[in-house]
Amino acid sequence: MAKHFEMLNSFITRHVVMSDAELLAFNQKCDIVEFSKGELIMKAGEAQQHIYFINKGLVKNYIETETGETKIYNFRTEGMQLTGYAVYNYKDNFKALVNIKCIEDSTMVQIPFSVIKYVIEDIKSGERLGRHMAEGHVVEMVNYIIERDSMAIIERYNSLEEKYPNIHNRIPQRLIASYLGITPVHLSNLKKSRKISIEKKSD
Repeated sequence: MAKHFEMLNSFITRHVVMSDAELLAFNQKCDIVEFSKGELIMKAGEAQQHIYFINKGLVKNYIETETGETKIYNFRTEGMQLTGYAVYNYKDNFKALVNIKCIEDSTMVQIPFSVIKYVIEDIKSGERLGRHMAEGHVVEMVNYIIERDSMAIIERYNSLEEKYPNIHNRIPQRLIASYLGITPVHLSNLKKSRKISIEKKSD
């Protein structure tokens, strides 16, 4: 069972110093859960009781507009946390702000909010860990907004590959188009132009 927490523990110790005993106590309060491809993990507007850490798999954070359009804000994959921003939405009963759905079969560490409270209150560096995780989410969303409003589509396409290596081979192109805010046809033309440009530079 310990191997299921190796990635999470490595993530934690990159941010703060925790003893083996503290990590073990934390791990023992969490569960390993599995989700199937297409399964909804969090629904926007619904109160949550857990956050998750991805050991294996890929998910999308998104909303659905009144017109039925899906807008993807980001993807989450191995070594990343899932919160739906619910854990920070204490003023509205910890309701998720976005939907989270599995793109692949996924294995995760499920962390109850009560355990997060335990870490903050009972572990020496717990409060700092919570702050780092919250700040990371804020910076990520700010960067998404800045990229969306200031970068060309091709730059955002290239940036996506840097953030999520091999993602183009893991998810349908229509989801990438949704993330970029363009049509699948536009994306197909973009990829063709990019390929031609790369080939010319290599000649």
